[in-house]
Amino acid sequence: MDTSSLVIAALLALIVVCACSAGCSVTSSPAGTTGPAGVTTTTSPSSALYGAGDIIKNPKSTGAAVLIISYDPGTDAYERAYIYPNSDGSWGHRIDSSTLKISRSIIEQVYTEKISTVAVSAVPVGTPTAVRTPVASSTIQTLSPTVTATTTATTTVLPPPHVTGITPLTGHAGTTVSITELDGRNFRSGANVSLVKSGQSSIPATAVSVTSPVLITCTFVIPPGTATGFWDILVTNPDGQYHQYQNGFDILEGTVTTSTTTTSSAASASVTITQIQDTLLGTGCAESDKTVSILGTNLTVPIYMKLTGTSTITARAYSATSSSLATGYFTIPAGSCGTYYVTLVDSSGTVLATSSNTLTIQ
Repeated sequence: MDTSSLVIAALLALIVVCACSAGCSVTSSPAGTTGPAGVTTTTSPSSALYGAGDIIKNPKSTGAAVLIISYDPGTDAYERAYIYPNSDGSWGHRIDSSTLKISRSIIEQVYTEKISTVAVSAVPVGTPTAVRTPVASSTIQTLSPTVTATTTATTTVLPPPHVTGITPLTGHAGTTVSITELDGRNFRSGANVSLVKSGQSSIPATAVSVTSPVLITCTFVIPPGTATGFWDILVTNPDGQYHQYQNGFDILEGTVTTSTTTTSSAASASVTITQIQDTLLGTGCAESDKTVSILGTNLTVPIYMKLTGTSTITARAYSATSSSLATGYFTIPAGSCGTYYVTLVDSSGTVLATSSNTLTIQ
């Protein structure tokens, strides 16, 4: 075989070897995939920052936190409940079984601090009893080996009362005022109620009846010449624990005689609420001072405003700028988040108007 034939044969052999090598090469998996040979997996991050059982709170608030019950990706909303710390500081318990669905964006913007994660079913509903167990030990000497006897005393500590509102919230000096609704929580049978003001003698309530842990009825006999202005409401349980509700009751000047014509005009006036100007009150579920402004008709006739819904919250003051614009000034108690209607009431406690739309406290 001549030289040119040898060269051609060598080139053909080299081509065959390269072709075989190319056929046996392994194609690498696309970047970012994992899994067993031949299987490609893709991981997508979850859009929800929190999951069921997460306990979260607003870093600026104290007291209650939020327990995530569930997350619904279809509506992009969390179902949440309020959770409160136990007496030893651990989390926690729920006061009731109510829940509310809030959009994911609002929850994750307001509640940015994650405290812990628990099983939702393990969180008790109802305020737990705090127990103190001081232990006293004494040694008994007998002929037998020394025996130590231990005596355990258990003291139940109940939560203090807390006032959230009163109906009616005004009264004239020299008159007797029947309180049909003193709202709050943790009221105990035998509780005392009084009006107190710095530099003035207190005015004790008579005929006090604790209808339930959240409602008291009573009567104030306001002496003639009593100092006018806002007085605090003091509720004291039999165990000595108390709550002083600031500026809760307004004492007006002595009885004013109203003409028959004026009374008839006020009674016949049609009071309506046509709009709540701001339907969202952001409190972080901590105690907060807020105003609620409404539009309507004959708004100078009512004397106070209430929020009714998840609980009842009475305004500490009510001001009608005109017959079509009025504002209620509220102290929103911690843990009062929920949906409420706005109600206007006259001096006798008669409801004059209730809004058709609602506002939300969150």
